[in-house]
Amino acid sequence: GSGHGMAAGSESMQSSPDADAHVECIALWRLPDDFYTLGPEAQWVAIRSVSTPAQELSEPRTACSMKVLDEAMIAMYFLITLGLPWALGAISIVLVVTGFHPLKWFGFMVFLALHPMPRFNLALRSSRLALALIRYFSIELILDRKIPLLADLCTKAVDEAAFQDAHLPMVALACPHGVFNYGAIAWCCVSRWICGWYQYTGGAAAVGYVPGLRYLDPFVWLVDADRKSIKRALQERVPGNLQRGGMLGMVPDGILGAFRSTPGVDELAIGKKRGLMRICLEEGTTIYAGWFFGTTDMLTVVQDPWGIMEKFSRRFKAAIMFYYARFYLPIPYRVPVTIIVHPEKAEKTENPTEEQVEAFHQRVYGGLTRVYQQQRGYAGHPKRTLLIT
Repeated sequence: GSGHGMAAGSESMQSSPDADAHVECIALWRLPDDFYTLGPEAQWVAIRSVSTPAQELSEPRTACSMKVLDEAMIAMYFLITLGLPWALGAISIVLVVTGFHPLKWFGFMVFLALHPMPRFNLALRSSRLALALIRYFSIELILDRKIPLLADLCTKAVDEAAFQDAHLPMVALACPHGVFNYGAIAWCCVSRWICGWYQYTGGAAAVGYVPGLRYLDPFVWLVDADRKSIKRALQERVPGNLQRGGMLGMVPDGILGAFRSTPGVDELAIGKKRGLMRICLEEGTTIYAGWFFGTTDMLTVVQDPWGIMEKFSRRFKAAIMFYYARFYLPIPYRVPVTIIVHPEKAEKTENPTEEQVEAFHQRVYGGLTRVYQQQRGYAGHPKRTLLIT
């Protein structure tokens, strides 16, 4: 059992039994404490037990209750991953300015940046910390079962070879970037039960060398976000029962999205970037475009009026910014996250034209906008709007 009963709820706007019965809510925060150690059959029973018809809400949900130990554990993880880079940087600057150059200190920094870590390992993804992350943000997933590409998600059918043959390769689009899209990081811990596969995540290679921040990798399984690496990840099939290779998560608005992150505002800044859509057409990819309600409300960005940090971020291809939330520390607010999904299947096209790429881009993001308008009520944001630029 989970041992943390209270509901993450809000006032329901509709409760009639026939109200959108085909739209399902999977309350992942309700999964039991022993979920990752259960046998496969019991895990599917657990997923079924947290799946109910979705209800529209007049206001956002409140965060679910958590055990104190779990909340302390995940808060410490946030402090290490988000706070350590700035703490180490500040200490280093002070040491240089005051004339101290202790080699031991800089050796320690190099160790933190380069020490080996297990790659593509399930230890953290299948841990109590993973469940704490899911509960911290009270993660819920909304699925419209009338849409064929969503009909089998979060069911045993995703383990069938026929499902995998029909859906791989897969790209999960995590929108928006926010400061960090923690809903998307939590998704990585359960993607195997959502769509049958453990995903890699495309991102800046520099993240893998930033002390503290690099400890995100055991959750997200980082691969470089360049064309060659993306295609390699989508074409890969790992033999045996490891269920990885062929699925990749991407944050389409990238660094620009991090700097545009504003509490209460849903904006996706993509601009003229079309490289990922081109790759998806070339590979015949199934795209799951997800909107993660709550992402922009997790952390507050300290605005830089001169745009210096944004210029540095673009130069180093990694978001360099100051942020804070709870207790003025880099500990995100406990914002409930609701995920909605728009799927698209790309027809494999060897050399797609500019027109084909643009048409597919419009299908993906036009569809996401439509689903946003249809399903925002399930997240408790019936009047919020999405702007894609």
